[in-house]
Amino acid sequence: MISARLLQIAMMIERNKVVFDVGSDHALLPCFLIENGISKKVYAGEIAEGPLQNVKQTIEKRGLEGKIIPVFSDGLAKAADDVDIVVIAGMGYHTIRHILESCDVSRYQYFIVQSNTDVDMLRAYISEKGYTIEDEKVVYDDFYYQVIRFSADLHDPYSDLEIKYGPILLKRRDEVFLAYLKQTLDKLKEINVIAKKAEIAEKIAEIEKILYKDNV
Repeated sequence: MISARLLQIAMMIERNKVVFDVGSDHALLPCFLIENGISKKVYAGEIAEGPLQNVKQTIEKRGLEGKIIPVFSDGLAKAADDVDIVVIAGMGYHTIRHILESCDVSRYQYFIVQSNTDVDMLRAYISEKGYTIEDEKVVYDDFYYQVIRFSADLHDPYSDLEIKYGPILLKRRDEVFLAYLKQTLDKLKEINVIAKKAEIAEKIAEIEKILYKDNV
C-alpha cells in the first residue's frame, strides 16, 4: 500500500491518461496507478542513474514492463509527446519551480504538485504566471502536506489570503485543512509567548478568522 500522501495524489489523477512522474522514487506511484487501472501508461522520470535503477527493479519485480516506462531525464526535458498529466511531488519549492520554468506548461492537461517547503511561494508563482488552481487537498501523513492541481488555463491573480492558504481549501474548509490550521495556530501561539512579534500576532489573528468565522 502506498502512503496517504501518494494516495491523495493518485486520487487527483483522471483515469485513462498518460502520466509523467518526475522524481519517481522507486516508482511507487506509477505502480499504484497501473495496478489499480487509473492510468494506461506512466513514465517514471529520474535525474540520477542510481534512482533510475531502483525504478527499473521495481518495474521488473512487479511485471509492469511496457506499462511503466523508466526515463533518464532532468525534469521534463525528455518527456514523450503523449504525456497528459505531470506529477512533481516530494521536492522543495525551488526545485519544483526550476522544473516548471524549464518546460512548456501549456503542453500538458494539468500538473499535480506537492512541495515539501514554501507552499505559499509555490502558489504565488502559480498566481504570477496566471495559471489556474483546479483542486487542492491537505493530507496528513506523519506531517501535513498540501497537494495542488493546476493548469495553464488563464486565471486572475489570487489574493494574498488565497496564496497563503489556498483558494480551494478556503472554500471547501474540510476537516483535514482545519486540523492543519489548528496545529499551525497552536505552534504560533507557543512561539508568540516568547517572541511576542507583531507579525506573529497578525498571523494568529488571520488564522483564527479563517477557523472561527465563515465570512472569509
